[in-house]
Amino acid sequence: MTSGIPRTHFAIIGAGLAGATFSHFAHQQGFECIVLEKSRGTGGRAGSKRLGEYSVDLGASIISFGDEELTDLREVLLENQVIERWQSAYVGVPRMSSIARFLIQDSPLLTETKVHHIERQGSKWLLRDEKYQPICLTEHVVIATPAMQSAMLLATIPNSGALLQFANQAGSQTQPQWSMWVTTEPTDSAPLRPCQHPILESLIKDSDKPQRVAGSMETWVIQASPQWSKTHLDTPKEDVKSILIEAFTDATSSTVKESGDPHRWLLGRQAMALSPSEYFFDNTLNISLIGDWLCQGDAEGAMLSAKFAFEAIQKTLTDTNT
Repeated sequence: MTSGIPRTHFAIIGAGLAGATFSHFAHQQGFECIVLEKSRGTGGRAGSKRLGEYSVDLGASIISFGDEELTDLREVLLENQVIERWQSAYVGVPRMSSIARFLIQDSPLLTETKVHHIERQGSKWLLRDEKYQPICLTEHVVIATPAMQSAMLLATIPNSGALLQFANQAGSQTQPQWSMWVTTEPTDSAPLRPCQHPILESLIKDSDKPQRVAGSMETWVIQASPQWSKTHLDTPKEDVKSILIEAFTDATSSTVKESGDPHRWLLGRQAMALSPSEYFFDNTLNISLIGDWLCQGDAEGAMLSAKFAFEAIQKTLTDTNT
């Protein structure tokens, strides 16, 4: 029975930057959206981890907003005090997840809702969860998840072979990444440090970002290299913690005072965007794919992919109605 479930124009699977950006542009043009997220919060890999009264960004650290296509959106975020300039780029304030939360604010958001199956229901799509219970009925499905997760969803959809094949190929370029936070005494170190190190990729002084809680200690985020992370994918967390702390101390000559458990992003990075297009839109199926894995492989690319996809879909809808 589907009589009691929500109905919408766009069902967006994933509340990361791509899904959030798509919902923002769609709502601006008067389209109803429902955003479905399998975790408890928004942001995806641009999410934030709570640490008592404050938080730390363990995933995407900055967004460049260098592409002119995002200028208007960047200004909206600045005017609403959702982002601030930092290190010749931008960060969400008071945390990175604030960006996705702001962009989704006008659309219903269903968290802890994992879409497991997508099936035809007349001319629309019925989305079901892992218990095969109906979630919503929609005219368009927008899949805003990493390539491997997109492939798993597409595998449930008849006649999606071309999209499925490409998502599977792109998934082979997705890399894991270990990340963790530590605190140190105040230092003179640069706040954003790419590393030439066999274990580390970058070190980010998270407490230096605007509107972070100031204290007697500095908070750093350690991001391991994707190559090292892949090799140590199944290494116990305690061992990963010890190795990353030792590498951090070696790179900075700073003593770690406190530390959190490492977080393993299984689908943490896109090695390269292999797509000939920044998005995919099948106007026969009314299914779209968006995300950083289709465009640039970074946070800005996720937002660009969503913008370009919505513009293409809107044009199709306009042409159909004229």
